[in-house]
This record gives sequence, C-alpha cells and structure tokens, in this order.
Amino acid sequence: MTGLDFRSDDFNSFLNGWWNVIANQDFSGISSQVGNYNIPYQIIIFFLTRITANALHAYKMVSILFDFALAAGVGMLVAGYRRESFFRIVPMLGYAVTLCSLTVVLNSAFWGQCDSMYVSLIVFALLCTMKDRHIPAFILLGAALAFKLQMVFILPLYIYYYVSVKKISILHFFIIPLTDIVMCLPAVFCGRPFFDIIKIYADQTDYGKQIQMNYPNVYAFMCNGQNVEYYYLLKPLSLVLTMGILAAGLFIVLHKKVDLSKGDKFMMTGIWTAFTCLMFLSSMHERYSYLLDVLLIAYFFMTRKHPFAALTSLLISLRGYCYYLFANYETLTLGQTSVINIILYAYVTFIFVRETVLDKPALRFAHSAEK
Repeated sequence: MTGLDFRSDDFNSFLNGWWNVIANQDFSGISSQVGNYNIPYQIIIFFLTRITANALHAYKMVSILFDFALAAGVGMLVAGYRRESFFRIVPMLGYAVTLCSLTVVLNSAFWGQCDSMYVSLIVFALLCTMKDRHIPAFILLGAALAFKLQMVFILPLYIYYYVSVKKISILHFFIIPLTDIVMCLPAVFCGRPFFDIIKIYADQTDYGKQIQMNYPNVYAFMCNGQNVEYYYLLKPLSLVLTMGILAAGLFIVLHKKVDLSKGDKFMMTGIWTAFTCLMFLSSMHERYSYLLDVLLIAYFFMTRKHPFAALTSLLISLRGYCYYLFANYETLTLGQTSVINIILYAYVTFIFVRETVLDKPALRFAHSAEK
C-alpha cells in the first residue's frame, strides 16, 4: 500500500483542491472549469466524489484500472502482429512487462496521474488501424484527445498513414475533434460556453512558460529552461523546427514508397514521430514520454528487436519520475540525461531510416557464426 498512500506535490497542490471543489458542487458545476484537465476527466472526478471521500485512492484506482487496459492493449497488439493467441507466452510477456514497468506503476499508483487513460486509448486505436477498422480507430483517438492534449504526439503517424497507404479519407480526421466535442457536451448542456472546450487546451499550451519542464530533450541540453524571455522566442521556433523535421520524414516515406500497412513499419514510424515531438517541442514534461515508452515496449515484443531502445527510454523516464517524486533526488543531472536521450533519438532515427524506410534488416551486434 506504500504507493497508494504516497502523496505527490501534484496531489497536495492541485488534485486534492480540485476534488474538494467538485465534491461541494452538483453536476451542474461542470459548467465552470475546475483545474486544467479537460471536461471528461472533471466528470469522472464528480462521480468519484459520490462514491468515496478518499480522494487520494480514488484518483489512483481509476488510473490503475486503465493500467490494466493499457497492458491488455499492448498484449493484443503483440498477439495481432504475431498472429497468435493473446494467451501465448510473448503477448502475455508484453502485457506483464507493460503493467509492471516502473514508470507505469509510478505514474498511477504513486503520482496519481492519468496518462494510462489516453495512452491506452491510443494503443487500441493503433490496434484497430492495423486491423483496418478505421472509424473505431479515429473515435478512440478522439477519446484520447478528450483526456489529454498529448494525444497529438501520435497524430503525425496518421498523417503519414493517410498520404502513404491511402486507406483512409481526410474526413476521418474530423472524427477526432467531433468525438472530443461529444464527450464535452454535458458541460455545454449545463450552461458552459461552447468555445470553452477549445480554450482549455489553448490555455494548457501556455502553462508554465518554460522552455523545458524536466524532459531531457534538446532544450534541456541547451539551457536550463527557466528563463521566460527565451520561452517566447523559442516556443514558435520549436514548433516550426518540429514540423520541418516531420515534413522531411514524410517526404522520405513518400519518396521511398514505404508500406505503412505493415505492422512493424507502422509502429516504428509512430515511435519516431512521437519521439520527434518530444525532442523538439518546447515545454515538455517528464511524463510526456509515457506514450513513447509504451510504444517501444510493444515494438520489442512484436518484433523481438531493439530491447536496448525500450530499456534506455524507460530508464530516462525513471530519472524524471524519481527527480519529481522523491525530493528532487537525481544521480544524473537533466543536462547529462539529455545527452543520453539525444543519442537514443539518433539511434531510433537510424532504425527508422534503415529498417522502415530502406527496408534493410536490423544490424546484429554479435559475431557471425560464419568464418
């Protein structure tokens, strides 16, 4: 029970206060914003306050339930790619490793965060896409967006998929905001202005006004990220840089006619595009690598390739979690960690280009048996 009883600074400073406000309102209280999470999460909190008075355990138990859904989604991805039963050894290992990975456990059971909610929905969207069930996939992406703006890290993958595979229509992308709007409509029916649905995420993008927020990307390597004057200069530049790199990747995928209908190429492209967003966008929190970690775990069990990438990414994320949760304890500074992460990004880019774009076999770091 150590994790469930742990009170993070986020809980003490934000989550507990939000709980107390919502607990003293009736359902019409969702017409006003409490906290900075989107409306569906606020609705979940409302119903939790009617079930229990223990805010700490309530937040965490909901996230833990989604941990199981997330692990099941990874297991199903692995099983679907390998064309075998979910209950075979490799898919079950994918399920178990995801569920028991330290960052997943720390995120929900210790921190009380809800990243497993939106990432589990993304994982099931990927699964639906690989099975050519595109409408359910985009509904799931919209539901993921309704819980967290960080869903957009996977959106470049679907743009790549749209222009290269041509199995979906541009109209499919409208399902994403439509689903978000539908999930937020209860607040509108209670009197909330419709455009507040958009304003919540617009406000989030300007929160903190720091170049980096404990995620070891290129900005953590370049500067300490605390200076507001640099923030206003680098934020638009970071967006342009990220879009430029993603556009270059899209051009290469189209030029080489990469078949993203193949599960391994689809997944590796998603890993690279999500990693690119993390590496070059400003104001990235340490928790934002949650999706990347899960995708790397899934990819390893699907293909049995590149365990080093998955393990390194998890350890990098673990450094950020330990720094925040446990009295700012760190064995490596953020700058030192950023060097390792930049090297990992270069390695993932190499994998993406060699194995996905050029369709060459993975390098084997072992002596050949042939003389």
